[in-house]
Amino acid sequence: MEEVEVLLELWEYFLPVLVAALAGGLIGIEREYRDKSAGFRTMILIAVGSALFTILSTTIAGPKGEMTRIAAGVVSGVGFLGAGAILKDGITIKGLTTAASIWLVASLGMGAGAGEFALVGAVTLLILIVLWALPPFERWLDRLHEFIEIHITIKNSDEDEDEILDIFDECKIKVVQITRSRVVKGERIVHIKAKMTPQKRTTLSEILVNEKVVLAFES
Repeated sequence: MEEVEVLLELWEYFLPVLVAALAGGLIGIEREYRDKSAGFRTMILIAVGSALFTILSTTIAGPKGEMTRIAAGVVSGVGFLGAGAILKDGITIKGLTTAASIWLVASLGMGAGAGEFALVGAVTLLILIVLWALPPFERWLDRLHEFIEIHITIKNSDEDEDEILDIFDECKIKVVQITRSRVVKGERIVHIKAKMTPQKRTTLSEILVNEKVVLAFES
């Protein structure tokens, strides 16, 4: 009888860890398939670690203890992991989806550790739908945009260049690449590759025509 009670107690602790590993593994498969930095094993480890910390917070602190401190520590630690997955390549930022996945997997692990299995299952399903089903929709949206190269002549001034980039930000135009030609007679040509809709291209052209810092431009 005592052996059965021991087994039941062990199962009570092991089940949340198993659920966390399953949830993390399912999301990790998608990340691994897309060859991302945080893949199958990493996601499982994050989920299991978060679940274990959550379980330990209840056993160490007791039913009347302060359990939120360990949970807060998990969130902070996962934040560092997520930051490590974000890479900046020029003006392009990569790894945001992986960082968000790490953050969500940790929350799933904490949910499993707290015994919220139904919630963990539902959220895992939702995340999988987002990761697997939405990329084709994103590609369809991208086809509504076109990549345009714009060559803008300005004075050899970083402030003037910042003003140009501010215009792109205000128009909500995504700049993909920036290069600069050699300075000639106190002028520089800024070559900007951006993604925009035809309507935004027209709006941008109208703004650049009337912008004082723009000496000339072509696209």
